[in-house]
Amino acid sequence: MRRVFLFFLFLIGVAVFAVAGAWFARERFLHTEVSVASGEELFEIRSGEGFSSVARRLEAEGWIPNALHARLEARFQGWDRRVFPGFYAPRPGETVEELLRRLSSGEIEDVLVTIPEGRRLHQILPLLAERSQQPLEPFEALAKDDAWLKQQGVPGPGLEGWFLPESYRVPIGQEPSRTLQQIIEPGVRLWEDSLRVEAEARGLDRSRLWALASVIEAEAAVPEERRRISAVFWNRIDRGMKLESDPTVLFALGRPPGRLLYRDLEIDSPYNTYKYPGIPPGPICAPGRAALWAAVNPLSGVEELFFVARGDGTHVFSKTLAQHNRAKREVRKGRN
Repeated sequence: MRRVFLFFLFLIGVAVFAVAGAWFARERFLHTEVSVASGEELFEIRSGEGFSSVARRLEAEGWIPNALHARLEARFQGWDRRVFPGFYAPRPGETVEELLRRLSSGEIEDVLVTIPEGRRLHQILPLLAERSQQPLEPFEALAKDDAWLKQQGVPGPGLEGWFLPESYRVPIGQEPSRTLQQIIEPGVRLWEDSLRVEAEARGLDRSRLWALASVIEAEAAVPEERRRISAVFWNRIDRGMKLESDPTVLFALGRPPGRLLYRDLEIDSPYNTYKYPGIPPGPICAPGRAALWAAVNPLSGVEELFFVARGDGTHVFSKTLAQHNRAKREVRKGRN
């Protein structure tokens, strides 16, 4: 009987020793600092990748000492149920436990992307693709997919002008659809929360507001002139006059800002506001918040119907065509 008792004590001792050893090994593993050769290195979790694959690659790339221990701990903690695709950068002093928690919570790295006012779509999409480290083609395909854009609240046609110029924190490796949603959503909220009532009071739906604001944005190099330029356009609209805005013709021609020739004005496009009356069918660039507000809040008391650029960002405003033609001659003299 004594032998049996001693044997059980021995087994209990072995079990306690094994449990203690396993606990100490687990604690040492979890509190080991993540080791990466280069502080600039990024680890990518691919879309649809499971935790076992992630753990094996983390060990192979030297981030963690043991993939099996990582898998067992993740199973125990429930961290293996989901890992978020994207890029992860090493953090100073981070432990294996902290890294595993981060992988399961989706704390992926991001970059700051700033979209300036007045930019066109062909300037923005390559920037988003490059900064998010994703291929350009999916961005371009979604930007032309009117069915997908309609689901995001974009009237179309296409995505041109329907992103709100500001700064965005874009996760590296994020899917193009989510990145585009990031830059579409603020404009939708701005319309619903702040602009709809004033725009509809002026007979503008969202498409016409954004289109008019984009023309104001393209014309107003000096912020102080936005509301005055808006007032000139509204004066012309109220009188049934064409807007006759050079940037709309340049957009129709697919050209960057610059000078127009008389033959350029003959292009047959609904965006040619020298040929077709009214507001263009869609934005010609991305209008900022100030241009959008200017479109529904033109400067009061303005009687001018014309303006011409001086070349320094400001404009000469005129009430009559004769005054406008005289102003154009004076501007040309000054340039010459």
